[in-house]
Amino acid sequence: MSKKMQDEIDLEVVRLSPPKETAIGVMTQAEMVQLIRKSVHCGAVIGWAHAERFTRERMQRQLDQIEYEMKCIKDRLKDAEMELLAVQK
Repeated sequence: MSKKMQDEIDLEVVRLSPPKETAIGVMTQAEMVQLIRKSVHCGAVIGWAHAERFTRERMQRQLDQIEYEMKCIKDRLKDAEMELLAVQK
């Protein structure tokens, strides 16, 4: 897990935690279920967002590689055309 992702999760934990002044250590089952549901939802959203960012970055690297290969092919084609013209003369 990346540090940024861990930091986002830690921020959500702090946000979902009750303030120290009001925390007395007693929660009903409904409150616990609600807190767990929020926590799981926030964790899933954070994970999804990071996965989407990594997918976008990976796809951009692949696109850059394909564009570079295309440029190399065009250059080789141009060189081959020049050689063909030279041979025909």
